[in-house]
Amino acid sequence: MSRTPEQIAADNALTEAIDAVWRAYDDDPDPGLLLDYTIVATRRGIDNDGDTWTSVGAFSRDDRVPVHVQMGLLLQRLTRLKQQLADED
Repeated sequence: MSRTPEQIAADNALTEAIDAVWRAYDDDPDPGLLLDYTIVATRRGIDNDGDTWTSVGAFSRDDRVPVHVQMGLLLQRLTRLKQQLADED
């Protein structure tokens, strides 16, 4: 599937933003090459009737990261979060 110019620009901006955040929070002067990512985000809003809604979006690098790689990234992060919770107890 070909991407629109807007999608390409958004993907490039997202990749640059992830790299900037990584460098800001990581003390390593050479963190290596950013290869793949999966972003999961949520949005909330209120419709015209005053009811709230929630949606979840998932985005991967250039919409081309294989599903098994995305699952591996998400499982790795989930494992680390579980370990952090266990360490707090």
